[in-house]
Amino acid sequence: MLQVIKASLPGSVAFLVIAFAIGVMLLRKPRTSRFGRRWLTGLLLLYAVFSIPVTAAWLAAPLAWGFHPLESRETAHGAQAIVVLDGGTRRFRDQAHSIEIPLDTSALRALEALRIYRLLDHPLVFVSGGDNQPDPAWRPEASALRDQLITGGVPAERIVLDSNSINTRFHAVNLVRMLTDRAIEKFVLVTSPSHMRRAILAFQAEGKRPVASPSKSTLDPYRGWAAFWPSTSALEFTQATMHEYIGIMYYFVRKYI
Repeated sequence: MLQVIKASLPGSVAFLVIAFAIGVMLLRKPRTSRFGRRWLTGLLLLYAVFSIPVTAAWLAAPLAWGFHPLESRETAHGAQAIVVLDGGTRRFRDQAHSIEIPLDTSALRALEALRIYRLLDHPLVFVSGGDNQPDPAWRPEASALRDQLITGGVPAERIVLDSNSINTRFHAVNLVRMLTDRAIEKFVLVTSPSHMRRAILAFQAEGKRPVASPSKSTLDPYRGWAAFWPSTSALEFTQATMHEYIGIMYYFVRKYI
């Protein structure tokens, strides 16, 4: 049920289809046809606005406010490890082979983790990400991100994989236990800018105060006129932003933060 709700947030195709169907039904009746036309016009304008990169970035700005990538070892405040949260994997398989590729968000998080790894002189790196419905035919969700870190120069023995965390709350609960077992108090948290707020709050609820170092945003490449031109990437970004706002409210109600 939760997955259905996530897939139906404003900015999604499901939300568009449902809202469009409501508008069509309103048009079918003379008494509501005027409202139906206004409904569909508003829906068109809403999605046009949501798909503009500069607007999508503006909507997400409060989530990322106050968080900046680390610039020096001193600003890490003695961090002993890096925690990087997986942002998803795209999987492909035929009869003979399978391929796992990090999504854009995961790839950008991996790049930031690599930068911090070099900055902090080879700390432990915790990679966290699990599957809602594990499939024995596939490796854990975060494995593709770990592979990118190894390719980027992090030795496999310096990486600790958490494959049991399926959401932000479990990232915090499971990783705090893993960090405590290794007597690690200070660590750098790497995730996407718009996800950082909820992640930080979740870790703080478990008694830890990570040092934030957000990755680049998937909207960063949109510069100049491209920032004002509608794109499917910006629409997906808006959907993810809505997920974060609703997620923070949900976590607050459930007392997770």
